[in-house]
Amino acid sequence: VPHHFSCLYGCNLVRTHTLPEHSSIAFSGTLSLSQDLSMFRKAVSRVIRQPLGARSFGIEIKQVARMATCKVSSEVDAETIDSIIIGKGLPKLKQLKGFAGIERYFCKEHLDYKIIVSFQGLQNFKTYMEVHEKDMEEKFIEASKLSTTSTMEFQNFVSNKYGSFGGGSAFDCLSDDFTAY
Repeated sequence: VPHHFSCLYGCNLVRTHTLPEHSSIAFSGTLSLSQDLSMFRKAVSRVIRQPLGARSFGIEIKQVARMATCKVSSEVDAETIDSIIIGKGLPKLKQLKGFAGIERYFCKEHLDYKIIVSFQGLQNFKTYMEVHEKDMEEKFIEASKLSTTSTMEFQNFVSNKYGSFGGGSAFDCLSDDFTAY
């Protein structure tokens, strides 16, 4: 299905242009007819040069992470969730192609608990979600009973790691003043 976009001239004239379905072009503001046609030609020229079905992403997908988060009532509950998800789940996750690791974050002040399971590449993450996530589901259900709301919220992220293991350049811009964080 082709995409359509419209350009409004003043308040009266609307012009609609049709583009191939894999493209996206947005103009805002009021343009003259010559400005509109010039922008349209440039945009179509860029779209035509793209291979059919190609999609341009601003952020490269190197890793994909699935985060589960909840609030707990105590540090003991957080340690118990660790033993359920990390203790029982990590050995199985290590066997999966593209498994990059588990990270756990716990705020001792607000009792926020977050656990992130990461995979190298989108395809490895899709395989995990389609085939292996059910294996982890029972562990998350058991762990969610320790949450103050008896639930965990899940969210997926594109993830990249920066640091000394990657050359250290990402830390060059950070302040040495710990109060800045």
